[in-house]
Amino acid sequence: MNGRADIHRLKGITFGSLLSGLRRNSEGAAAVEFALVALPFLALCGAVFQIAFQIWATQNFDRALQNAVRTIFTGQFQQANAGQTDPATLLAALKTVMCGPASATIANVFNCQSVKIDVATSSTFSSATPTTPINAATGTWNTSFGTNYACAKPGTIVVVTAAVQFPTFFNLMSLSTKKFTSGPGVGSSLLTSTAVFRTEPYQIVGASPC
Repeated sequence: MNGRADIHRLKGITFGSLLSGLRRNSEGAAAVEFALVALPFLALCGAVFQIAFQIWATQNFDRALQNAVRTIFTGQFQQANAGQTDPATLLAALKTVMCGPASATIANVFNCQSVKIDVATSSTFSSATPTTPINAATGTWNTSFGTNYACAKPGTIVVVTAAVQFPTFFNLMSLSTKKFTSGPGVGSSLLTSTAVFRTEPYQIVGASPC
């Protein structure tokens, strides 16, 4: 008898009544709502984390470069490397000032050993132009960037440009942080810092450092 009653009861159920019942059923609503908002929420969190960490790294990078170029500003670096004319050797020495020796590197947010530095001089501040680290056409380093060193005499206007690859942890919400589209470190962002200054009229001891 119970089985027959159940069959008769099922025969009376229509598609409309089933749909109406589903509309009234709120079970699992929280799970569905969470699934709808989870991806945008996680994308927003990732974007905030990437931007905040990159701003922190940029400030850290700026401070490290300023500490290094101060030795050029005062003439200390030129005097310490007087007689040296090889740009690669001089740039490596400047990076050591910035990062510390290999045995006692300075703690930084970025990979200091991968930093590229360019040092140029200018006749006027208005014509002082920093070099461009990335070739926009190839999406990787400019081949000449990080190979130029111009010795700064007393009272010389100097343009120092430093750049380093920085990992992109999150690139959600269409963040335009990826600058390297080819070559080593593809998908990385770019940290850059530029210092433009006139060297002090420092006292030259012995032969001219330039």
